This record gives sequence, C-alpha cells and structure tokens, in this order.
Amino acid sequence: MLGQETIEITGTVTDNSMSLPGVNIVEKGTNNGTMTDFDGNYTIQTPSNAVLVISYMGYATKEIEVNGKTNIDIVLEQDAAALDEVVVVGFGTQKKVNLTGSVASVDGDMLEDRPMTSVSAGLSGLLPGVSVNQSSGMPGNDGGTIRIRGTGTLNQASPMVVIDGVEGSLNDVQPNDIANISVLKDAASAAIYGSKAANGVILITTKTGKTGEPSVRLTSNFGWQSATRLPDYLGSYDYAVLYNEALTNSGKAPKFDENDLELFQNGSAPYSHPNTDWQDLLYQGSGFVTTNNLGISGGTEYTKYRASLNYQKQDGIIKHTGKDEYNARVNLTITPKKWLTTNLNLSYTQMDREQPNNTYVGGGLDQIIRQTNRIAPWIPYKNEDGSYGTISDGNPISWIDMGPQINYNRKTFVGIGSIQADLFEGFNVKALMSHRNVEEDNSEMNKEIQYNENKYHGPTKLTEDLRTTTRNTLDLTANYNKTFENVHNVGALVGYHAESYNFKRTTAYRENFPSNELPNLDAGSTNGMKNTGYTRELNMTSWFGRLNYDYQGRYLFEANLRADASSRFAEDNRVGVFPSFSAGWRISDENFFEGIKSTVNNLKLRGSWGQLGNQDALNDYYPTVPTLGLGIDYPFNSEINSGAAIANAKNAALIWEKTTSYGLGIDARLLYKLNVTIDIYKKLTEGIIMQVPAPNEFALNNFYDNVGKLDNRGIEVSLDYTETFGEIDFGFGGNVAYNKNELVELAGTNEVISGRQIRKLGESLDSWYGYKTDGLHQNQEDIDAYPTNTLYPGQIQPGDLRYVDITNDGKVDANDRVLLGNSTPTLNFGANLSLAYKNFDLLAIFQGATGGYGYMDFDAIGAVNGDGQKPSAMWLNRWTPENTNTNVPRLIDAINGPSMPQNSTTSYWLRSTDYLRMKNLQLGYNIPTNVLDGWNISKLRVYYTAQNLFTITNYLKGWDPEAPSGRGSGYPVVMTNSIGFNLTF
Repeated sequence: MLGQETIEITGTVTDNSMSLPGVNIVEKGTNNGTMTDFDGNYTIQTPSNAVLVISYMGYATKEIEVNGKTNIDIVLEQDAAALDEVVVVGFGTQKKVNLTGSVASVDGDMLEDRPMTSVSAGLSGLLPGVSVNQSSGMPGNDGGTIRIRGTGTLNQASPMVVIDGVEGSLNDVQPNDIANISVLKDAASAAIYGSKAANGVILITTKTGKTGEPSVRLTSNFGWQSATRLPDYLGSYDYAVLYNEALTNSGKAPKFDENDLELFQNGSAPYSHPNTDWQDLLYQGSGFVTTNNLGISGGTEYTKYRASLNYQKQDGIIKHTGKDEYNARVNLTITPKKWLTTNLNLSYTQMDREQPNNTYVGGGLDQIIRQTNRIAPWIPYKNEDGSYGTISDGNPISWIDMGPQINYNRKTFVGIGSIQADLFEGFNVKALMSHRNVEEDNSEMNKEIQYNENKYHGPTKLTEDLRTTTRNTLDLTANYNKTFENVHNVGALVGYHAESYNFKRTTAYRENFPSNELPNLDAGSTNGMKNTGYTRELNMTSWFGRLNYDYQGRYLFEANLRADASSRFAEDNRVGVFPSFSAGWRISDENFFEGIKSTVNNLKLRGSWGQLGNQDALNDYYPTVPTLGLGIDYPFNSEINSGAAIANAKNAALIWEKTTSYGLGIDARLLYKLNVTIDIYKKLTEGIIMQVPAPNEFALNNFYDNVGKLDNRGIEVSLDYTETFGEIDFGFGGNVAYNKNELVELAGTNEVISGRQIRKLGESLDSWYGYKTDGLHQNQEDIDAYPTNTLYPGQIQPGDLRYVDITNDGKVDANDRVLLGNSTPTLNFGANLSLAYKNFDLLAIFQGATGGYGYMDFDAIGAVNGDGQKPSAMWLNRWTPENTNTNVPRLIDAINGPSMPQNSTTSYWLRSTDYLRMKNLQLGYNIPTNVLDGWNISKLRVYYTAQNLFTITNYLKGWDPEAPSGRGSGYPVVMTNSIGFNLTF
C-alpha cells in the first residue's frame, strides 16, 4: 500500500523450547515467504502492518499480526487433529497412534473422481502387503484378485469384505460413496472376525451426512479404452514363408509356391490370398466408458442424511461386451435423544452385462479370443459371396456377428439398520441387523450358424440359470471406555453375532429352436430338455470380545477372542475359538527420548500373536452329514429301478482350518513430515481342508479332511512424505512387500504334480515344474555329444532346445524335471506422487511386481502349423543354418515338438512377469471461486485421468504381465483415457 513501511523481521520458531527447522512463514495474501533454518531461525521483509501465516506439518497453522515489530518469536502447538487421527477397526475405531495390530488404510479422497470400473482397481499400489492383480479388462468382470500377505491356503484365499459393519462384496459399493478403507492384515487386528478373517479383512466405511445446509455434488467423466498390449502376429506373406520352411524341416513338401507368395505380398487377390487382420476385426468395440454420480447430503442436529445415485456404462473393446450398472445408496442418521442414535443404510446395485458366445468349440468369449489368436491370416473373414471363411473350428468373428448371446443380470439389495444407546459416560450398547439379497438371472444361447455352403453348426440351444442368495445377520455389542486417574485408559467390547445364509439355483435347458430370434424356453423342443436345481444353507453364531489397555498412551495392550459355531461341522467340532494378543510401546513418549523428539516425533514398537480360522474351503455345505445321491440304478426283479444311495464319504472329525500369525512392527514419524512403517510377519496355516480319496472298499467318492499345512513369511515397508514449498504442496507415498510361502504338509505325500506345476513339500505353491534347457543344438556333433533325449527319440535336430541332464545319468527323462520358478511374484510394490500448486493438482500412482514367471503356451507364441495357427513375430529370428546366433528354436510343422512348449514344460518358455505400471495419472484444475460467484456453485473441478498409461516389462511382446495367460484366451487389460468434472452446489 502507498506509504507503507517495509521492515525486516527476525525470530525463532520453537515447540516447547525445541527449534523447528523448515517451518513455512508467508505474508498473508502474497507469495512473499521464507523458511526457518536448521536452528529454527528466520528472516523476512514485510510491510509493518502485515499478517504472517506460519505452517508446519503436524502443527496447527498460526497467524500473527506484525504491528511494526521487528523481532517475533513464535511457538507452535501440535495439531490435535493429527494426534487424534483414528482408523477404522473391527466393530469400532482406534487412534492410529495406539494401534498394536497391523492395519493399513486409505481415505476415500484417493478413490474419488477416478473413473474406475471396480473398487479393487483403485487399491492397486496404495497399501503395503495388499496385492491387486487385474488380469482382465472385460466389462463387469474386470475386478482384480486381492491377496493380503500372500496366499494363506490351498483353497479360496480372498479377503473378507465388510461394508458399514456387514459382510458384503466390493461390487456392492461405488468409489464415490467410500469415506475410508482399512485393511486388517494380521491376526491381532482381524481376530475379532474369527473364522472369516484368515485371508485378511477389508473394512469399508461409506460417506454419511453432516450438519449443515444441503450440499449437492455431481460427478461425470467420459473416456475411451484400448488394450494395454496385444500380441504381435505375422501377416500372410511372412507366415507362408515360415510355413514352407517348417514343412521342409519336417520332411514335407512346401504348401505355397512363388506365385502364392507374390499374391500374399502384393495383396492383389484379397479372397483367394487374403491377409486378414483378425485382431483388428476382433477389437472393433468402441471402448467408451462413462460414470455419472449424483450425491446430496446435509443435516441438522437431530437428522443427518446422504443419498447418491450412480450410473456407469462401459462398452468393451470387443463388440457386444458391455455393461450397464446402476447404484443407489441412502445413509440416514437420526438422533432423537442425545443418548440415542439410529442409522438406516440402504443400497441397491443392478448390473446388466452381455457378451458373444462361441457356437462351435464351447467356452464363450474365452474361446473366441483364443481362436482369433490362432486362425491363420490367409483364411478370409468373408468369402467373395458374403459367406464366412472357416477352419475346422469355424470362424471366431462370425460368432461376434451373431450378437450378444450370453446375458448376465445381477440385482443386489442391502439393508442395514442399527440403534445405539449411550447409557452413561463411556458405555454404550448397539444392535445392528442386516439383510442382503442377490438375484442373478443369466441366460446363455448357442445360435445355429451357416458359415458357408459346406459348413454348418447347430442346433440353437438355450440355458436359463436363476440364482438367489440371501444373508441375514444380527450383531449385538456393548462397548465401554474409561480413563482412570488420567493415566489408565481401558476399553472393552463384548458382542454376539448370528447369521443365516441361503442359496438356491435353478437351471433349465432346451435346444432345437425354430429360430435364433426366439430366445424363450417354450420355443425349444422338449426332446433332450434338462432341469436341475439345488439349495445350500449355512448358519453361524458367534461370541466375541476385545480388551484394550494403555498407560498414558505409552504402554499398549490389546486382546481379542472370538468363538464361532458353524453348521458345516459336526456337533463335537462345531465351535472354533480364535484368540489374539498384541502389545505396543511408544518409546517416543519416554522422558529419555525428549532430546531427539524434534527429529523423531513418534516411535512405536509393536508385537502380536493370534489365530484365525477358515471354513470357506468347503464347497460342500454338509461335509460331515451323510447325504443321498439320486439317480442310482438298482436291479430288482430283472429290471433296472431308479433309487438313491450315499455316494460321498463324510468325515465327522473335520475341523476348521487354523492360521497362527506372529508379527513385529515399527511405526515412526520423522521431522513431522515422514511416516515410516515396517512389519515382519510369519503365518502358519494348519489343517488345510482338501479332498482325499475314500478307501476303495467303500466305493465312495472323495471326502474332505484336514491334511495340509502352509507357511507364509514376509516383510512390509511403507512410507509417506509431505512437504510444502511456498505455494507447492508435495506428497510421496511408497510401499514394498516381500512374501514367500512354503508347503509344509500335503495330504500324506511329498508332492502333487498338476499339469505344468507342482506342489512340493519345502517349496512354494504354484511352482513351475519341468526341464531346464541350455541354449540350442548347433550341429549333429553337438547332439551326439549331449545326453540322449529319451523324450523325443530320433527327433532332435540342429536348432532344437538342449535339455539339461540334471541327474547326470547320460539321458534326459522325466527324472530330470526340476522346479523352474513360481507363477506368483514374491515382491510387490507401489508408489504415489501428488503435487498441488494454486488451483492445479496432480496425482500419479504406480504399481509393480517382481519374482514371478509366466509360461508361454503355443497359443501365445503362435505355432507354425497350418490354418489353425499363426506365428508371432519372434519366429522371424528363428534358428536356421544361416542364422545360428539366436536363441529362438528352429521351425517345425507341429505344436508338440522337442522345442515347442506344448508337451514338455521347459525353462525356455518361461518369461519373467516383472513389471512397473503407471496405474493412474490425474491432472485437475479447480475453477477459481471468484469465477463461480453468483452461480450458487461452491466448487467446480475439471480433470483428465489415464489408467494403465504405460508398462515397463521384459515379458513376451504383446502379452500383459498382470495377465500372463499362456493359453492366449484372456480379455486384454485396458488403458483408459478420460475427462471429467465434479460440481458442488
């Protein structure tokens, strides 16, 4: 201002007499600012009547009027909100600084406004010890596989999902409705959920209303998807050249002459000598995706509400693969008395999705993709007369031309009601009831098709599949928290849980329909019709409790106990008891720590032990009760009569799988800016439930028994750092998790070989098992000098793989097979970077993994084997007498030769699936508020977002390391580019 005096101000910024380095001091309303030095000193020049704004991470921001003073010493106070930060745990919340278990959390802000088609995709790269593997981009089926601290069982290993206190599914909630996600990773934090928590627990809290005027928020985004990576197959000319060579190498006459090759090369005969780009024909879908969310919230002292509507439309990158999803959610909180609170949460989700079907081979879209990746480019998509070109399996694009033939419809309703009474200070009781109903109406049609005058497939077939799932739960809890003598903090929780689960399925089948356009069962013939149906029931009751104690927040202790009773087990083994104990020590609160507390602001040691159970391995809901099998034929009076018999052996001694977990952890905060968490753990799962054969003399099918033991060990490290540089807010988060499992016991045997993989005592699960190779044979002398390959007698030629004689017995046979690597990565990592400058913001999220291998089958690499195959570009560098400086084997006219991946699993065809992927990039801009004045708009933000933007990997070109389908039939993982806005009134 005119005539205003500029003065120089000096001073020191402290916290309880300790100097604070790096404190931001800015003249309010300007860019004029400075930072304190290592000793907390600062100097700044400002007008004499300026206002200083002092900010420091972990401390409350302070404003001071200068009033002409030239020396101003400043004392900052720790931010109470930061100290009281809470995280959601089972049946409650706890202060983060008081946690003794291993819990990772992410705020809903990290998921908001990201145009995700699944919640699981939003967790990628954010949480240590939580791996998310997205192996498909198919609309409605693109959720990632989540594992918490590795695979803890040989059976179903997915974590439990709890939404607003009730077990559910990630499909039940939309990202914009999420307030917080907590992941309970160890037994100490998850034991309160007992038998359902062996694979970890994901706790989701949805947004609720707040006191104030109604707030309306509209979010919309629009984007387009494309495949992240596609195989690189050769065209007709290159394939024809290679095929002739393969035939010659196999002792056969070439198929194509020079005239054929010329026609392939110049493209002058598109019907007799086509060069069909089958991938281009397959990926003709628009890839359009849009998500639209409308939310309204508000409330008074007595009533708070939030309601939202969500619609998402996703068109696949393959025609007729798409979904429409509708979501509605209402959260209502009523407080008629200060001591009485009631909640009502209602949600409804409907998903309709479709896909084409394969009418010839069977297997739906999976087979369409597989056949598209195989069919030779010299087969025309359509002939000159408009009919379809075919191979023995038909024409994969013709199946897409038939339109959607598989339709899925799923409707999910969840209702949650609760009432809580605060009877006196520190004590409350709560009752919560829930009902979850899922109805699925699926239909699959196999339409007849006349490919051309020589090839027909039919008749038309139709299967209708109706499924209904209901789950009702009741939870009663009493919670007490009290502080004695200002130093002893005690918390106690006791509760009761009951649930009933019912499942019903009905299917109907008919064929010989008069037309493809009559998809109604009544139109089909009654000849050969089939009707099936069955039901399942499960009931559980549980008692649980938790005790917390801490002394001045310094010495921490927690104990949990849960007893579950399940109808799946026999009466004597019905109840499983699952305890846990954990303790912590906040060293930073000790007097001897004061000297370094300005540097190490918080330091806590944690330790835990606990046990969890699992019954989800049982597909049989009655594994201990003899059940009748129908349709058993009996001979009576020289006639065959239909009857029933006990067909399956039952095991009344069957008990829960039990996982014992041990853990040590360190939580540290440095310079009020850097948070570091380190966890090491071991978990041993015993009594793994598997099917074993019944004694032959009983003539019964396999039965369930507790016969497996699996050990997991690992370490997790996470950090996050925040800093402000003038007007730039910077944040970085990183996490890395190492996990290794070891099979300790396996149904009384040392190993079980299944296809290309082996389960072997002392080794990791899902290990590749086969022959080690050492380059290529270069000549006959090399072959003669090498051990005899008894797997392919007389077939080994120069250019073939050289198998290693592991046993040194002078021959290569089945005894030379060894472990070749693991299909599951041992190291997962993630990172996120955020920047904010004035009205701009940037967020980048990365995910990666190392230590895993994928096996490339002949469908993936492309065999040189006639009309039903096509080679990938790697074969251009194959071994020939003129090109011996290569690692690609010679060509043969077969899919199962000594150098091909079909019959013998070899190390050569294993490829590392190590990768680093940018999972999300978002650039946003907040329209200045002065521009919005007069429009009743409080916030308007526009943004650009990209998902799966790029991938760094050495995996086989064209194949995605997150989805290493060696069979070549997986729907590609997709990259999404989108723009959007959110508008708040």
